[in-house]
Formats: sequence, structure tokens, C-alpha cells
Amino acid sequence: MFQAAKNLEAIVLPRFHQNREEMSERTTLRVEALSQMRHLQLLILREVNFLGCLNFLSNELGYVDWEDYPFTCLPSSFQPNKLVKLILHYSNIKELWEGIKDLHNLTYLELCHSKNLVKIPNLSQAPNLEYINLKGCVKLVHLDASIGSLEKLLYLNLENCKNLVSIPNSIFHLNSLKYLHLSGCWKLLKYQLLEKPRQSKQLNTGQSVQSHMTASICKTFTRPLNFLSSRRRSNSVGLLVPTLSRFPALIYLDISFCNLVEIPDAIGQLRCLQYLNIGGNNFVTPPNCIKELPKLTWLNLEYCKHLKWLPSTLLPIGKRTGGAIYVFNCPNLSDTEGCRVTVISWMIKMIQVDLPYRIEAVVPGTKIPSWFSEQNTGDSVILDPSLIVGDNNWIGIACCVTFVVHDTPTQLLEEAVYPPALISWGFRRKGYDGGIYPQVPIRLKNDLITTELDHMFLIFLSREAFIDEFPEEGPSDYGIVLASRSDYPEELVELKRCGYRWVFKEDVEQFNPTMMFTANSSPQSPNHKFLAIEDHQ
Repeated sequence: MFQAAKNLEAIVLPRFHQNREEMSERTTLRVEALSQMRHLQLLILREVNFLGCLNFLSNELGYVDWEDYPFTCLPSSFQPNKLVKLILHYSNIKELWEGIKDLHNLTYLELCHSKNLVKIPNLSQAPNLEYINLKGCVKLVHLDASIGSLEKLLYLNLENCKNLVSIPNSIFHLNSLKYLHLSGCWKLLKYQLLEKPRQSKQLNTGQSVQSHMTASICKTFTRPLNFLSSRRRSNSVGLLVPTLSRFPALIYLDISFCNLVEIPDAIGQLRCLQYLNIGGNNFVTPPNCIKELPKLTWLNLEYCKHLKWLPSTLLPIGKRTGGAIYVFNCPNLSDTEGCRVTVISWMIKMIQVDLPYRIEAVVPGTKIPSWFSEQNTGDSVILDPSLIVGDNNWIGIACCVTFVVHDTPTQLLEEAVYPPALISWGFRRKGYDGGIYPQVPIRLKNDLITTELDHMFLIFLSREAFIDEFPEEGPSDYGIVLASRSDYPEELVELKRCGYRWVFKEDVEQFNPTMMFTANSSPQSPNHKFLAIEDHQ
């Protein structure tokens, strides 16, 4: 195929299957032909198996995206000085190359799920590198110290690097870093970012060594990061000199599934933080400082199996274009109704303060409140826009979807670069099943669905956001459908019911969130006036 194409400058063999599991039959090619292509600048290879040895890659390459790269390193003769993007998903790479390479043009490095990767090269000659994604590199133990010199680095993803035990202290000098993913890096938090625990010989009856160790770790969570104090202690390991506040630009932090029994209040020093994922940890209640983070708009509390109660205010109230709270699969919540009231109160206050473009939430709940005046069994409901045509008091639409995840044995695709969606939703014309729906950022994980819990997905779209859903024809026509879907089979994820309500100014001004969950409301009248929700109990 490649033999007569020595002057070829681009090769693109795209993926034809959505899931890797569907790639039962792949094309098999000899790799030696690539070594003859001295002018190759663009290389995209997916769903292809190669035979032979790769002795040479074109030094003209600027973009490489090679899925399932089968070799343990790149050719030693490869000079990546023109390389801008390097993407090697599911590769067999152990080490990209030895020594220091000229990487002045490199801006993007992605080695997701390269399970044999044991070493990151020296990146000191990559001053323009902005993006590093090492998700699922489970054999990686250390990061090269040169990462701390990447002054333009914006994004660092170490999710599920389960054996990572240290990162260079210099990483906390990265003033440009905006996105930091440490989900599943429990060894890193245990051995470096946190104080090394001392196993007491006098454990209380029934107290496990693991729980004692975790408690010891979390009590000192702030000290190695200098959240509260700069004092060093003799039993600290890998004490990091700078503080997390040295991340002045950080807007996204993911420390989920790190076995933390406490999230320190001093995390409130991250004044630019907008997105915080602390799901999958073992704390009983989230820290009060969350509501003090001035720019925080997004909070994920999924799979918090020990979570018992929520503070009355979870996120700060202010002018925002959007926001989200996700409380999913938290079976020990002592007051699920209080959880719903807390979240819906936040949503209403956000709407009252400054009409956001879109806000959403997932909370425990079995039935759609009757305040949602139009409801339908199943995964969709037809909208009636006649109430909103030409009405200046209409400010948006509130929607609700109830669903349950059954405790059904299945092999979940946790290692996918783009995991399946638990729930996605959207609006479409009646009779049209196409479209790309926004996904709710909650993922199913193996062995974590142990109890069937009903949940409800709540969303508010402003008038502007809803109209933007129909840029060509507008939303005034009949036959608009609110639809929800899941990438999982119905026997695993059941979408039970959908409902909506057109929201007018009067609704927001007079709304009482407690009543929504304790009583019934009357249907929305044609003149859209808010009808008081009376307690019939």
C-alpha cells in the first residue's frame, strides 16, 4: 500500500467503529513502508495492526495520532523538532525516547491508557507544551522533574495513574495551570501530598489499620501542602514546599476516588476554582469552605458512600452563566429530602440573582414533583410552546428526568478515552431521532452500584438557551420533544419519566422549594400565573 508513495505527506486511516470492542476485524499492514516516507507530515492511524519493525519516522511529522502503537518506543533516529501534537492512545510504549529532544513546537502530548509506560522523558526543551494527558498509565510511578519547568502548561491529567507515588515539587510553580486531574491517584496523596501515617499499636476495638491510616493522612492533608502552616514535621514524607494557592489560575480540580476521609477547609485558598470533583471519597460531609470559593459553579459528589449530610448552602450564589451539582449514588444520606431542597434552593437562588444560561443537578428522588406541570412515562415528553409564544414574562424552561441504575452485572468500559454516557438529554423535532445531546458528567464504575437508588436529573435553561437550541426555525412550532437517552442498555439504566414546566417571572418570585417536594401543585394554567402549592398532608 505504501511502497509507491515515498513522497506522501499525509496518511489518515480513521476509526470506523464507535467502540474498541467492535473492532474484531482490523487491517494488517507491514510497517517497514513507513520508514521510507521521508516527507510525511501528518499521520493518523486507527483500527490498524502492523507487522515488522519500525526503524524510522519522518522528521517532518507535525501531527501524530497512532492508536494502539505496538512498539515500546519511538525510533531512536526520530527528531521531533517539528512535532506539534503527539497522541498515542492504548500504546505499548514504555518510554518515548531516551535523553533530551528538541520539542520547541510541541504543544500537545496525550498517552492515555498506555499501560506499559514507566517513564516520561525530559521535557525541558518543550517550552510551549500546554497539554499533557496521561490518564490510565497505570505503571507510571514518577514524573520527570522537568514538568515543573513548563511555564505554559494549562492542562495536566493523571487520572487513574494508580501507582504514581510522586510528582516534582516544582509542579507547584506552574502559574499557568488551569486543569489538574488527580482522580484515582490515591498513592500519590498517601505517600507524597499527605503525611505518611504511623500505624498505631493501640487501635480502638473494631478500628481497621486502613481506617486509622486514612484518618492520619487526612488530619495532615493541609500540612504538606502548607494550607495552614509551614511547619515541617519529622514524620512527613515528600513535604511540598509551595502551597496549592501557588496555582493562581487553577479553575478545575479533580481529587475524586482518592480514599480521602476529609476534604480540608483550606482548599478555599483556590480563589479561581470553578469546577471541583471530590466524588468517590469517604468523607461524611463536604467542607464548609466550598460555598466561600467565589467562582465555584460546578460540584461533583458522585459515589460518596459515606456522605451523610449536606450543608444548607453548597455553592456560592452569584452572577454565573451556568452551574451544576451532582449527588449520585450516595446511599447513606440521612436526609434525601433535605438534599433535594438544598439543591433546588440553590438553583432557584441562582435564577433569582442573575438569570443563568443553564444550570443542572442530579439528586436522589423517585418521583417528578407535580410542579412540573407536563409529564410523561418513558424517556421523552412532547413540549407545547403555545404558552410562551410572544410572552415577555417567559424566562426559561425547567425539566426533570427520573432514572434508576439497576444492580446488573456487566463489564463497564471504564478505560475508554471517551466513556459511555450514563444520561444525555436534548431537544429535537418530533419524528427526528438524530442530534447530539449534552451528557451528564456521571460515569458508571464497576462494583460501585450496590443498591438500586432512584435519582432525578433537574435542568433549567434560560429563554436564550432554549431559543439557541433551534437556531434556524425557532421554538414556536409544535412538535418539539424533550428526549433523554443512555449509552447503556435498559436493563442497566432505566429512564423512567420526563417532565417540564415553562418558567415565568412569577414562578421564580414566589417559589418555595420545600413545598415542591412535600406537596402537590396545580397544573400550569393557560395564563401562566403561579398557583400556590398547598400542603395537603
